[in-house]
Amino acid sequence: MSVSFNILTATSKRFLARHFRMFSGLAAVLLLIILPFSLWPEEPAARHIGLPVDWSTRHVIFTNGGSPEVVAAATRDPRSWIHWVQHSVVYFPRRWPPQPVIGPHRRISVDWAMPLGTGGGLAVGETPAKYSFDSGTNYSCANDFVVYTIAGTPGSSQANVIAFNNLYTGTASSSCPFGPQTPPTTDYTQPTVMWSYAAGTSPSYLSPTLSLDGKKIAFVENGTPALFDVLTPTAGQGTSATAPYVLKTAGSSLVRLSYTTSATSTSCNSSAGNSNASPYIDYTNDVAYIGADNGILYHITGVFNGTPTVDYCVTVKSNAKLTSPVYDSVSNQVFISDGYSVYAYIPGASSFTANGSIAVANTGASDPIVLSPTVDSTNGFIYIFSGSDSTKKYSIISQINTALTSQVTAEVGPITGSNYMLDGDFDNAYYTSGPKTGAGTLYACGTQTGTSSPNTKPSLYALSFSSPNGVMNSTPAMSNNTKINGSSNPVGVCSPLLDFYDGTNDRLFVGTGSYSSTNGANLVTEWNVNTRLTSTSSPNATATNEWGGTSGFAIDNISTTPQAASIYFGTLQPAASGTAPSCPKGQYCAIKLTQSALQ
Repeated sequence: MSVSFNILTATSKRFLARHFRMFSGLAAVLLLIILPFSLWPEEPAARHIGLPVDWSTRHVIFTNGGSPEVVAAATRDPRSWIHWVQHSVVYFPRRWPPQPVIGPHRRISVDWAMPLGTGGGLAVGETPAKYSFDSGTNYSCANDFVVYTIAGTPGSSQANVIAFNNLYTGTASSSCPFGPQTPPTTDYTQPTVMWSYAAGTSPSYLSPTLSLDGKKIAFVENGTPALFDVLTPTAGQGTSATAPYVLKTAGSSLVRLSYTTSATSTSCNSSAGNSNASPYIDYTNDVAYIGADNGILYHITGVFNGTPTVDYCVTVKSNAKLTSPVYDSVSNQVFISDGYSVYAYIPGASSFTANGSIAVANTGASDPIVLSPTVDSTNGFIYIFSGSDSTKKYSIISQINTALTSQVTAEVGPITGSNYMLDGDFDNAYYTSGPKTGAGTLYACGTQTGTSSPNTKPSLYALSFSSPNGVMNSTPAMSNNTKINGSSNPVGVCSPLLDFYDGTNDRLFVGTGSYSSTNGANLVTEWNVNTRLTSTSSPNATATNEWGGTSGFAIDNISTTPQAASIYFGTLQPAASGTAPSCPKGQYCAIKLTQSALQ
């Protein structure tokens, strides 16, 4: 289990020394000598490794700190270095192991909106997937792309999955070639439709997931039974969301696995739809974990490098609408929720082993938990965002240990009623110091206080942590900042929050709106969270007319290049008004805004 200095390159040593800050002096030197190179996921030397960011990147997180054993286990998951890229201002080139390059951030302002059709867009709580071909300071107009799934029924005039490249375009200038514009105009620029598919026969309501090399996309067709699809797209196939390339049946470009009905084990065959469970990919083992509305968790092998096959499953709770699962490489457990409790399973060679459960929400509440657990793999915590507590009175954030034996909850306003409670996010201090130092903040969107329950107006909360155990404090450090919701303060719900550190500023992004109508706030706000917000803090920037509010956010780069530092999301309602370059009336849209100015 040792390796010489000759095998570990100087670049690898610098990378390890920079990030394994929990060691010091001679211990750090010894670690660099003995740490086995095999801890890095094995990739063929010629295989390109880019930087895929999707919904799952935010649901298993890694911080500085942790024992050598924890660090070793964490490095088996490529998401660990994705987190280091995003939270340590470190960039990686195209080889694995990666090499650090440091550069400053330049503020920019760019905006585009691309129509996704009239039948539906990216669904509430879901997230587009962004691929950066070169995760260093360079960007690629041709090879960087963002993928959206679409909740419209696929056909000759409606795609259900689409990708855009030439992303870094804008109103004042363009770092990439202008995309096709209809009608022709010179007052704005668009990205290019890289490809557009009507894949299979059903809409896709859930988040897409990328392969590490960006060549394949996994997503769900939301029919009954639900299908697990793996698409190998070809650039140039399909020209818009309403002029897609039609792939109705499986073939060399599209795998369609009816995973709830196709297993050799009859216990796994229970035809069902899938309301909440996006696929989680274990890249190291080429395995997908996915749930369904029959309450069954499935283990699928051969996802990107073989033939997707259901090899085993387990019933979590009969007929429950399961959330997306999350696999934690440190504890070797899969965590999943039935909407009310959290369950843990250990995946084996041919079966899951149940490893405990813990109740979070009142079983009489309406959809209290719809998104997956967020696992802090380094510190051994799970976070759940629930629209109900056990008393059916309050919206809560729950911190649970990965053994599922202890739980702390913090109330964040009255129960949401018919609205969803979606994910919060951690500030950069949490990633760099870890909660056990007492540093860091978890921001979440709850409901406004001082009103009757249930409440349907959103507000922002901040949660703190105690030292030395890292346990979340049950009383919020900041409560009820209503400025995320605009001066008119309408009813609505927040998107999943997103925090991103650009090397200078720690930014928090919040979308608010009413996903069932255009009468909500329809806002995106950007906040500087270098220091913890107070209840009277105001956003730095606001973007308006994001109809219905926003989906989850995907982030791209820390870049010195204009227009290459942005966020991506979808609108949740067709635009009530507007023409290009804003979202055209009657259309759902894919949106890009800059990280700093939201323009």
